[in-house]
Amino acid sequence: MNKNLLRSELRRRRRAIPYADRIAFAQKLVRHVMHSGLLLRYRRIGIYLAHGTEINTLYLLNKMLSLHKQVYLPMLPYGRGKKLWFNRVETGLPWVLNRFGMAENRSRRPLRAQKLDLLFLPLLGYDDLGYRIGTGGGYYDASLNYLCRRNYWRMPYLIGVSFACQHLEDKLLPDFWDIPMNAILTEYGLHRFQERNNRF
Repeated sequence: MNKNLLRSELRRRRRAIPYADRIAFAQKLVRHVMHSGLLLRYRRIGIYLAHGTEINTLYLLNKMLSLHKQVYLPMLPYGRGKKLWFNRVETGLPWVLNRFGMAENRSRRPLRAQKLDLLFLPLLGYDDLGYRIGTGGGYYDASLNYLCRRNYWRMPYLIGVSFACQHLEDKLLPDFWDIPMNAILTEYGLHRFQERNNRF
């Protein structure tokens, strides 16, 4: 199956999840993260606001804020660039809709991904090796490209967030720029992938 057909199938799976289950599953993410101890270990945390049929991350975001974590949301770059900026969530800062209709905040001191300790990633699907397939925009790939050249561990720790139905039985064929995730978070829990760069 080519990537476009695969993306269509994964979107179909997400749309089929009943609304009540979506709410319950999103709330379970918070319990799993708290049980894992992740929020005790990390201070600067990047996350995203769910869009469309993605699993709702707002419960998790609010929990992190209640624990006084520094929480950052992605912002699309201006012009033709692909590297995301990450703006800290703070009261009194303006919000705008980006060109895809997603809400972005504007902070005074945006960061690049390498300044984050932990980053929650959106995705359409994932395999057993921790590779993800996204929507095809390439923004996270470009933002994390520096990790392709690492010869020792660097931040951030990468966790994909999805419904369990987005798991792929077959392995994805990664491109040279694809960075495997350290873990995946679903309604069933947090699963860590066994990789040489996984040091959580």
